[in-house]
Amino acid sequence: MSIWDSFPANYRSAEATVIRTAVKAGECAAVVGLSGAGKSNLLGYLASRQPGPDQPQYVLVDGNRLTDLSAASLLRLMRQALAPEAASRENLDQQSDALAGLEVALSPYMARGVCFLLDLSLLLDGEGRWRDGQGQGTWANLRALRDHHKFALTYVVATRHTLPRDNELAELFFGHTVHLGALSEADARWNIEHYAARTGQVWGPEHMTQMLAVSGGYPALLRGVCEACAAGVAPTVEALVRHEAIAARLDEFWADNPSQAELEAARISSLALLNAARPDAIDTTQLTAKEHRLLLALEARGGQVCERDDLIRAVWSEDQVFESGVRDDSLAQLVRRLREKIEADAGHPRLILTVPGRGYRWSRPSNAEI
Repeated sequence: MSIWDSFPANYRSAEATVIRTAVKAGECAAVVGLSGAGKSNLLGYLASRQPGPDQPQYVLVDGNRLTDLSAASLLRLMRQALAPEAASRENLDQQSDALAGLEVALSPYMARGVCFLLDLSLLLDGEGRWRDGQGQGTWANLRALRDHHKFALTYVVATRHTLPRDNELAELFFGHTVHLGALSEADARWNIEHYAARTGQVWGPEHMTQMLAVSGGYPALLRGVCEACAAGVAPTVEALVRHEAIAARLDEFWADNPSQAELEAARISSLALLNAARPDAIDTTQLTAKEHRLLLALEARGGQVCERDDLIRAVWSEDQVFESGVRDDSLAQLVRRLREKIEADAGHPRLILTVPGRGYRWSRPSNAEI
């Protein structure tokens, strides 16, 4: 029994319907979801709820298990998912051998059809390309396989970002692309209740409604809210952004640099809990000249420690430093004023961190847009 067997029968009903309808017609579909959208859960759920005997068989392939990001490795993984016993007896090292082996394994299933649920979420960069430059032949292999078994073989590919138009597979998904956003209210409530039952929490209806509202039903944030509330944190944006369960998820989400168009496609662009830590939410028009120079000096060093003397030289002119002797307490006061303007909670800073005995460190990814 898998974890997905416990999911509601109509989990992600709208999205699952789009995918199942496409696959039944012999068409491919793409699941595009930003960090924490629940792509793996959706694919796992689909694989656990196999359709009837006259429908294509769903075969789950977690591409993120690969250590070698080559085409041959992914093809072998697909073969193993389809026929694990046969795959364990073979050693298909070459890409051509791996493709041929997968073709052989597919043959018995073609009368019914096969749908590969390919989770490639963590293998691709923000442009939808392999992160380490390998595996480029994968797209051509998958396209050739699809062309050879057109309508009997389909793919449902899960990625964080839409595949670029010049990708060999991209055109297969133009008509059937699902952008994952928040869960339905029923699915979100099930998640809260399921978490409470497993961990022994007792949350009343009003408290759960507040948890649902503040998380927006977005899967990763919903889980973080559950963890934070279990620790006694109030279900408010101001309280939650300070808890590690939420802070870590927000950092991971924004580190992936989602575009405004992607946020809108997922229908989460106005979610307050997300925007509380949004990198480009800093309004520099409210900063003084010194505060702005300090911000630029911190951001330029990324996550490295900025020594106090270096920051003083970056903010104050050489004449000021030489003639009046800018002291550490002047820098500390400037840091305090900047925190008050850019931190969600200046008393619990998450952007400008103090490094005792040395200086300060900027905790936002260096490529964030300020």
